[in-house]
Amino acid sequence: MVDIYNLDMILSKTFKIRKKSYPMARPYPILASIDINEAHRHRARHIKKAIAFDEHFLLGKVEKLSHDLRFQWNGQTLNVELKDFTGDCHSDYVASIISSQGRLYQQVLIGRELQDPLIIIVLGADADVSSAIARTVYSRGFLGRKAEDKIIEYAQMVEHFEADCIGCNVRVWRLKDNPYARMLLRVRKILVGGDLSCFRPSTAEGERKAVGLSLMIGNGIGPARSKSLLEKFLLTLQAKNPDTYLCDCRGIGPKLASIIQETFDLPPEMAMRPKARKAGGRDSH
Repeated sequence: MVDIYNLDMILSKTFKIRKKSYPMARPYPILASIDINEAHRHRARHIKKAIAFDEHFLLGKVEKLSHDLRFQWNGQTLNVELKDFTGDCHSDYVASIISSQGRLYQQVLIGRELQDPLIIIVLGADADVSSAIARTVYSRGFLGRKAEDKIIEYAQMVEHFEADCIGCNVRVWRLKDNPYARMLLRVRKILVGGDLSCFRPSTAEGERKAVGLSLMIGNGIGPARSKSLLEKFLLTLQAKNPDTYLCDCRGIGPKLASIIQETFDLPPEMAMRPKARKAGGRDSH
């Protein structure tokens, strides 16, 4: 385990090693701490394994925390409360919601008072939550129509609780498959920042022209053949008369004129007709 007061020296060494492999690496990894009560649970072994496997995180010492897990990076703190299911599909997650005295309610209240981001992670899927609701109802002696009504009531309570959490900026994640690795990935993106550049669609350069040429010619000239033609020929717009601008065409405003100008690689000055200069205030003699 790592003492947080000796962390600077360890982190500086860690950065020197990782800087070679990750040009965009941060100065130090995210410090992950486990609550003393959580550390005695069976799932703690899996959490530690996931942290050890993810080089963006460093496992801190076990201590008394406000929630099950705490993540710290660059002056920011993020807390996580975990809820799972027993072998018979019972869930303290459901029990905590249907009873206002449940521990989860208190944990959310503490999280809001701390004003640090809080995430509730349910280690199961929607089907697990539904099964837990049904088992809770039957374990309380409800049968028949009364049981059906209670299942609907409790399901609505869970949905409203999660919606209220989201409304209070408390995230609720249901993670069943590979939950801890997915948790670490999301936590890292929240603390360090996300990057959507790798999800950008491939460039559409020339695609608009290929589709436009295909539509204009028709008769077996599809986008693929149009693209082949455009590799050797230019497709452009040429004014029939001088002193003609795109905005002179009916239905073409400034925004659409700009799109057409960019699509056909026209000179920028062809989009808009220059505004007439106002006459001078003094008459010439």
